[in-house]
Amino acid sequence: MRPSQPGPKFSYGYNLIELCVCTAIVAILLALALPSLERIKQRHRLEATAETLFADLQEARSLAVSRADTVQVRFNRHPNGSCYLLHTGAVGDCQCEAGGLAVCADADKVLKLAWIPKTQKIEVRANTANLSFQARQGAVTSTGSVDINASSGESIRHIVSIAGRVRSCSPTPGMAQYPRC
Repeated sequence: MRPSQPGPKFSYGYNLIELCVCTAIVAILLALALPSLERIKQRHRLEATAETLFADLQEARSLAVSRADTVQVRFNRHPNGSCYLLHTGAVGDCQCEAGGLAVCADADKVLKLAWIPKTQKIEVRANTANLSFQARQGAVTSTGSVDINASSGESIRHIVSIAGRVRSCSPTPGMAQYPRC
């Protein structure tokens, strides 16, 4: 029998330099991907807010007809965020406070309150402070448009016609699911 000869040593695993290079590559790829992911999240927030507002405007019209009562949609902006409020009664009966609470002459007039905090980087701006959906046929006495703006510069606009119908468009190029305004 011959004594065994030492063979080449095989090392399984990674050495420290290989591990550092892989970590650096992953860190660079993540740094490049994070802004894109933030833009995607921002667009989803914008679209979700726009869809909710669209549904709420349609609901205001529907409630006005079904209840045979005027339904108001009030828009307010504050340093901490923006909000809109669906309520019954007269134009000035309700409004949103800075903290996102509804202040009304009569508390049971509030149908819905939506508060969009500034931390979401979404803002709701209307060219009118109030839309009044009339009980008869759901017409609106004050037409208007409502812009939902993201801090990224993307925007979706809802336009309310005199008949109370709502259509959506986008002044921002690249929002393929919405026609250009």
